[in-house]
Amino acid sequence: MSHTGSTKRTSAADIGTCSCSKRTKADSEGMSMTDSASSESVDGEFSRVSDDNLDQMEVREILAKMILAHGLPFSIVEFEWFNELSRHLNPFHQNVSENTIKQDCVKLFESDKVKIKKVLQDVHRISLTCDYWMSNQTPGYLCLTAHYIDADWKLQKRIISFNELSPSYNGEIISNAIMDCLVQWGIENKIITITSALDCDGATDILRSSLEARGELHFQGFFFHLRCCAHILNLVLQDGFNKIESCLSKIREGVKYLRKEPARLVKFGEVAIQLDISTHQSLWTDVKTRWNSTYRMLQSAIYYKTAFIGYASSDPNYEWLPTDVEWENAEKVFKLLEGFDVTSLTTTLFSNTLYPTSNLLLIEIFKVKKEICEAYLSEDGFTRGMSVSMFEKFEKYWEDTSILMAVASILDPRFKQFAIQFCFEKVYSSSEASEQVKNVLAKLRALYEMYEKEYIPPSVSSGSWSKAGTRSASSSVSSSSINEDFISFMQSKWANNPPKSDLDIYLEEPVFKCKEIDVLSWWRENSVKFPILSKLARDVLCIPITTATSESDFSAGSRVLNNYRSSLTKDMIEIFVCGGDWIRASTKSELHTLQESAMAEENLEIQIPATRLISNQS
Repeated sequence: MSHTGSTKRTSAADIGTCSCSKRTKADSEGMSMTDSASSESVDGEFSRVSDDNLDQMEVREILAKMILAHGLPFSIVEFEWFNELSRHLNPFHQNVSENTIKQDCVKLFESDKVKIKKVLQDVHRISLTCDYWMSNQTPGYLCLTAHYIDADWKLQKRIISFNELSPSYNGEIISNAIMDCLVQWGIENKIITITSALDCDGATDILRSSLEARGELHFQGFFFHLRCCAHILNLVLQDGFNKIESCLSKIREGVKYLRKEPARLVKFGEVAIQLDISTHQSLWTDVKTRWNSTYRMLQSAIYYKTAFIGYASSDPNYEWLPTDVEWENAEKVFKLLEGFDVTSLTTTLFSNTLYPTSNLLLIEIFKVKKEICEAYLSEDGFTRGMSVSMFEKFEKYWEDTSILMAVASILDPRFKQFAIQFCFEKVYSSSEASEQVKNVLAKLRALYEMYEKEYIPPSVSSGSWSKAGTRSASSSVSSSSINEDFISFMQSKWANNPPKSDLDIYLEEPVFKCKEIDVLSWWRENSVKFPILSKLARDVLCIPITTATSESDFSAGSRVLNNYRSSLTKDMIEIFVCGGDWIRASTKSELHTLQESAMAEENLEIQIPATRLISNQS
């Protein structure tokens, strides 16, 4: 809102800086609220302004953003103490009704949707993630998120659809829902991949055929449907955990038993110290569908194994002590997971504020494959039996995703082709590794040639001279044999010594020697040097390798709408989910790393309380 005159407009936040002591001083001097509003303090630290200078619409917009971003009920604006707080911060606060703020939220959503739609029109390629949310009142919701790299080469993501699924949904219904969404946003010609944790092969096959028929299937369908990395890892690791479920169940219930009574934890700590075990390490419980939490629980239980045994002998009510065989098998599973380097794996997958770019995971995933292969060849029957189903799932789901990660790894200037050589040599024979490297490079070259055809005229990309261009250039010159001879001479030179492509130059140059790098910033800075390859890198690196977000768990399992959201109409639910996501993404004020968010939500850590014995530890 514009204002005339020299009066400075003060926001609600500015007014909120007035201290209670100054307000009390004004009251004690007999000043009315109106008088004090037009006065300034002697030291000039604060001022109060008239209601005319306060933009009430701006306050309402901030309220609407707060409600959508935090998922608050509309009725909060009618809460007595909310309005009391607002009046305390701003004497000119005007109450807003529930219906009014609801309309403001709808207007804000519609306004932001127009802005995002305009942004997406200028984006070259878009990748999708497809996720499933559960509700306590309906079969569920299909959530679509668009991932893209903006004009500043920053990775962005926006939820663009949140639609209720019918009870009898199938591949065709899901495919139609996705296509309707793409058409509505005007981006049906920009989609390169769909990453999902769902088993939606039928839907993606239909969608792929539809886009191919329209001539809008990019990358020739390479990587069109990818499995979420977090989901694949969860499937693989759960197979290992299932082999020791009896032990895990006892550990889980035993930790819960200790947690219920502080005295039990104190006693457990005393037993540990008597056994010369430091109690600085916490106990952990887990959420069964979150493989990283189960790993932490298993790690802490094995660390305190003798303390559990000692505590069980002193507490007759403790009945969850694993047998010797169960402990032995649990240690074998833990040893296998240690080889995966789970800490590094979870950090790589989930330490980014938005999503990890696809170049980051190749080496971590090949650690997993190497350990599974070695377990498969183990002489220990339990280890070998456990690895069979893990190996089968890994091979079943990982093929397309691993090729994408290999291509993306090459497009990391620190690695280029050397990362895939290193990884393949760890799990294949020398000849097989060499063949695998050739296959990946061939895939990358095929992708590059597609981009070369799109961005370079055929006459230039083929290294020939355009006849039409020659006529135009020589129209003022007689068609002499000298001119024709020169053209033939240059054509032979191009044929014998064709110019090197961006890809060839990039691969031949030394790697970029830097441990940490923002790979998107590197490609932005080198986009002039590699005009074609940088466009390919931009599109490949925007492909998400996981559907997990800061609001989901590590297993990328189903998310659940709370009771309040489930009670809203389906249109209002979409406004809350999409609108809240847009606000959080635009402000970045609430974004935490995926690891931080999950840790905060889990509350699975149990610290051993300090005791007299603990304080005497050296």
